[in-house]
Formats: sequence, structure tokens, C-alpha cells
Amino acid sequence: MSTTTTRPTTAGTGRETAVRAAERRAARRAAGVTIRIVRTVGGLYWAIFVAVAAAIILGTTRFGSGLDTGILDAQMGGPSRWFMMVLGMIVPAAYLRLHLAAGGTRGTLATGTVRGALAGGALLGPVTAVYLLGERALFGALGQTWSRTYGLPVDGWVGFALTLVTEALVVATYYLVGAAIAAGYYRLGMVRGTAYVLAALVPAALVDLATHTGVTALVVGPQSLPDGGPGVLLGLAGGAATVALAAWLFSAPLRSIPLRPPV
Repeated sequence: MSTTTTRPTTAGTGRETAVRAAERRAARRAAGVTIRIVRTVGGLYWAIFVAVAAAIILGTTRFGSGLDTGILDAQMGGPSRWFMMVLGMIVPAAYLRLHLAAGGTRGTLATGTVRGALAGGALLGPVTAVYLLGERALFGALGQTWSRTYGLPVDGWVGFALTLVTEALVVATYYLVGAAIAAGYYRLGMVRGTAYVLAALVPAALVDLATHTGVTALVVGPQSLPDGGPGVLLGLAGGAATVALAAWLFSAPLRSIPLRPPV
């Protein structure tokens, strides 16, 4: 009797273990797709951006009176967010059917995409921080005064570390915002999907405010945002919260996307 009871339990446990292992592999594959594309496109984008920014700084110094603000400020807080949002719209939607055909689920795609977004932020956040150091050094070498209107109001190595972390959160948020927009259209159709865009953009607006960067900070005005310790706390806690919100706004419609169009 005990043998009869134990066998199905052991078999059931084995199946559950195998299913969990398969789900972990599928999530890793989905994350890997995002990471590879972000690494490739992000590397090319930043290489071009650095070359163009250096040419602008050198050209305005040589043939004009120089700049009164950094190039990154002119890009409304940082260029990474914009192409990351576009990649978020494209990559998960394009990979969905292939992921399912390979044995994954919509849940594992959601999990893997969030992990990939965080990894992409960890890759590009430091790039932004290092770029700002380089831009500042170039201004100094040319005898120009470097200033930055946006970003958390902390200087020195602490400011560098905060920029690294908060820009990573910005990148992850914007990627997931793009993914949420695509998932909303995929699940809800044109009319309701367009309405869902408004909800999907909320984390982007909030992470701008939290980190004192981007379009929303430009509209509100950096001087209107918290300074000092409260500003730093808002940047870190608010940035983490916007990643979580964007992940939920992406996962919710994705998990109920029909696999076949209605007949």
C-alpha cells in the first residue's frame, strides 16, 4: 500500500522538477535574446553618439563660442531611453511565437524579458555614467565650463555611482514600457491598445521625475524636484518602483495574448 502511494508522488515530483527546469531554461533564452540585441544595438548606438557628440563639442569650440550645456542634456536626459523603448516594442513581440514554438510559455517570456531589461540597464547605465565623465573631461581640456541641468544633484564619485544605478533603472524601465505598448496592442487591438499606451507611459514619466531626467523633468523643471537626500532616495526607490510597474504593465496583457486570431 505504501509502495503504491509513494510511486505517483515521486513521479509527480519528478514531473514538477522537470517543468520548473524547462521554464528556467526558457526564461534564460528569452533574457539572452534581449541581452544580445541590447548589447549589439546599444554598442553601435553609443559609438555613433560619442563620435557625433565629440564632433559637435570640438566644432562649436573651434568655429563658435562653445556650448553652455552638455550634449546629454540636449538629448532630454540621455539617449539610451529612446532606442531602448523602440527595442522593447520590437523584440519581445517578434520573439513571442518563436519562444512558444521552442517550448516556452508567455509567462517565461515575461520573466525572461524583465531579466533581460535589467541586464540591459546594467550594461548601458555604466556607459552613460562613463560618457558623462568623458564629456566633462573634454570640456575641461578645451577650456569650456561643463554643466549639467538634469540628473540627481550629487557630484563627485557618489554622483557617478548614482548616475550608474539610476540610468540603469531608466534603461530597464523604458525597455519594459516599449514592451508593454506592444503587448497592449497585441492583446487589446488598435483602439483599446492605443488607450493602453497612456497607462504604459506612466512608468516612463515617473522614472523621469525620480531621476531628474527626461521629458517629464524638462516640463516640470529640475528645480521643482526634491534636492539632497530626499532627491537621492526618490531616484533610487522611485527608479526601482517604475521598473516593477512597467514589468507588471507588460506582463498583464502578455499572459492573456491569444495564440490564434479570432475566427
